Amino acid sequence: MRDKTTTVFSRVIGLLLTTAGVLMFAVVFAAMDAASAATAANFPVGTHLIKGTLKDWQNKVLTSSAAVTVQAVSTNGSVIASTKVVDPSADGYNFLLQIPLSSKATGSTAAVGDKLNCVLVQESGLSLAVEQLDVGEANTVSNVCLAFMNMASYTKGDETVKVAQEYVDTIAVWMEVLGYEGGYDPFADYDNDGVSNYGEYCAGTNPFDASDKLAITAYAAPQNAPHAISFEYVGGHVYGVATTLSLTNPKWAAQPVKKSETDAEQAQVMPSADEEDVGVTTIYVVPAEGATSQFFKLEAR
Repeated sequence: MRDKTTTVFSRVIGLLLTTAGVLMFAVVFAAMDAASAATAANFPVGTHLIKGTLKDWQNKVLTSSAAVTVQAVSTNGSVIASTKVVDPSADGYNFLLQIPLSSKATGSTAAVGDKLNCVLVQESGLSLAVEQLDVGEANTVSNVCLAFMNMASYTKGDETVKVAQEYVDTIAVWMEVLGYEGGYDPFADYDNDGVSNYGEYCAGTNPFDASDKLAITAYAAPQNAPHAISFEYVGGHVYGVATTLSLTNPKWAAQPVKKSETDAEQAQVMPSADEEDVGVTTIYVVPAEGATSQFFKLEAR
C-alpha cells in the first residue's frame, strides 16, 4: 500500500514539475518574443549623405582655411553628424555629412523624414545656426547650399531669394555714394546690363558696372554631341545650367553638366576656388533626347 501511494505521489510531483517546466519555458519564450519585438521596434536602416556647399557673405565657396565645422543637430541638442569644411571639389561641394539612420530616432541617429538643425562652428568656438537639414532615405544623397552668415530674405511674387546681410549692408553704402535711392532690391538691375542684382550677387560681379556680368562668350551645338557653353567665370563661385523646351511658357529645370565631353555629369561646376582667378571656361550639356528645340540658361548658384 505504501509503495502504491508513493508511486502515485511521485507521479503527481512529476506532473507538477513537468507542468511547471512548461510554464517556465513559456515565460522564457514570451520574454524572448518581447525582447525581439523591442529590438524590431528600432533598428539601423543605413546612412543618408548630405553633400553641401558652404559660402561666405560674398557667395564665395569656403575653403578649408575657414576652419569651420558643420554639425547636424537633433531638436533635443544631440549632434548626429559632424564634419570639417574641406577645399571644394570640382563641383563646388566642400562638406559631406553622413547621417546614421534608424527606424526611430535616438540620441545618436535620425529617422527618415526628420529635420535636423545645421550648426556651423568656427575654430574660435563661435557658432551659428543656419537652415534646417531634411533627412532623406538610406543610401541616397541630398544637396544643400548654406551661407556662413545671417541672411536677409526678399520676396517678389512667387520668387523668394536670400542675400547675406553683410553684403546688403555693403551695397547700401555704395548706393548712397553713387546716388541710388531706396533700400537694396535684389530683383532690380542697377546697371541695366540685363542681369538682376541678385544674379550679380550669385555670380560675384559688380551690380553697378554694366561691363561686369556673367556672360556666355561662345556656344556650339554639334550633332550627336554635348552642347558646349563657354562663359566668363569668377573664382570661388559655382555655375550650372537650366533648360526649357519652349520660351512661350518656359519651365526651367536644372540640367546636368560636364567639365569635358567625356566627364561624368554633375549638378554644377566650379572652375576655380581661387577668388582672385577670373577667366573663360567651357562646360558641356547633353541636349534632351528627341527635342526639336531646347533653350539653355547659364546660372551662377
